[in-house]
Formats: sequence, C-alpha cells, structure tokens
Amino acid sequence: MHALARLAHVLRRAAEKAGWGTAMPPDTGLGIAATFGQERDMPTWTACVARVKVDRSTCMVIVEKLTMVIDAGAIVDPDGALAQAEGGALWGVSMAIHEGTAFLNGEVKDTNLNTYTPLRMADVPQLDIEFVTSTETSTGMGEPPTTAVAPAIGNAIFAAVASRVRHLPIRPEAVLKGLDRHGAV
Repeated sequence: MHALARLAHVLRRAAEKAGWGTAMPPDTGLGIAATFGQERDMPTWTACVARVKVDRSTCMVIVEKLTMVIDAGAIVDPDGALAQAEGGALWGVSMAIHEGTAFLNGEVKDTNLNTYTPLRMADVPQLDIEFVTSTETSTGMGEPPTTAVAPAIGNAIFAAVASRVRHLPIRPEAVLKGLDRHGAV
C-alpha cells in the first residue's frame, strides 16, 4: 500500500472509531492529528483523536479519551506493541498537559517530583488503540504514538471552546488567553 494511502487509512479509521462528526456536550471537543515517523525509510503511520473537556471557569483541560489507529506493518508481538502504544500515548498526554519546568538563574526550577508534575494515574484518559492488520514490513513502535497526541489535544481544545493553543505544555493561562482573544470567556 502506498504511503499516503496508509496515512489516509489510519486517519479515516481513527475518525470513524471516535465518532467524528457527532454532536458533543458543551465545552467538549474532538481533535485529530496524524503523523508518520520515526525514520522516513521505516515510518509508522499514527492517527489520534483526542476527546477533551475544558472547564471554562478554571480553563483546565481534561483529556477524556484518546482513540488511536496505528499502521506499523506486521505486528510481531501484539502485547508488546500495545504496551508501547499505551506508554507512548500517555507520555504524549503528560508532555502536552502536565510536564514542563522553568529555568531560574540558569538552572531548572523543579528538581523533584513534589514540584514537577507528570501525568498522574487519576488523569489517565480512556485509551482505544487499534493496529492495522498488515503484511507490510514491521516498523518502529517506540515513540510514534507519542507524536500525534499533543496536536490532537490542541485541536480538540479549539473544537471545544475556540481557543487556539500552540505551546507545550498547555496551561490554563494559554487556554484563557485564547478565550479572551475570541470574546468567549
């Protein structure tokens, strides 16, 4: 199958699985993103649909669900591939919403987990991950699922409350700034 056809397939399938185009509750949105990576001569095609809810009073973003479809060629170890995809997806959520530190006087501000906040168990979204059945050459599963998560979350925030966020981590202040710009507060 041609590379663009593989990318189109994962996009269509992820959108279908996530219910793309259906009505959402207030301040809830779906966002989609796709990528292929890691190596151009051995790519893994990944599509992710994020479902988020934005609390307008706090501008906190809650990632409710990630739907992913991955074409990594023939899957040799299904359990291992699923573990890699789950870990990558959750790392993507953590980097998109939670992680990040400031630098003070040339040093990182957060030097321990009591002030540095990665994704916590209570914030883990529902995951729906599907692998494309394929006889193509097996490809990498290490990090490709990570790369589509943050743009899908950003697009879902825009769908939910019309606030466009473009920097990671996505903080409530950035969501509020986008709401202010559009008079949506």
